[in-house]
Amino acid sequence: MTGKVLTFRLEGGLLGIDITLVKEISRSVEFTPVPDAPEYIVGLFNMRGQVVTLLNLMKMIGKDGKKWEQKSACIFLKNLQGDASDQVGFPIDAPGDVVDIEDEQCEPPPANVGGMEGEFIECVVKLEDELLIIIDPLKVFEQ
Repeated sequence: MTGKVLTFRLEGGLLGIDITLVKEISRSVEFTPVPDAPEYIVGLFNMRGQVVTLLNLMKMIGKDGKKWEQKSACIFLKNLQGDASDQVGFPIDAPGDVVDIEDEQCEPPPANVGGMEGEFIECVVKLEDELLIIIDPLKVFEQ
């Protein structure tokens, strides 16, 4: 995983995603909840005429995940599957910085991170004062 990674805060952790997969970041999104939708669907958002499904990233990787409120910051991904009608994004607590990551900085997830959440972690990077968990959104959102 050599390249630029967009970092973001989510439920106390520092996570990252390959910047080439990110379409845009919005700091204040008002979405429409979908009644009776699966619990990992936060709601729908109209982004310049395109309907975007907002997904609860933590619930998708098998964690509890909080209930998101209106005006959340969100990351919107480029079209991952090539289908223009299938736009996705996910709320975050706060966007971070873009950092350069080299292959030698990446380590596999710890052995005690198994199960569903482990399969979505691309690698772990030790920064000066904390760990950066880089997720693989292709694995998360193909579920």
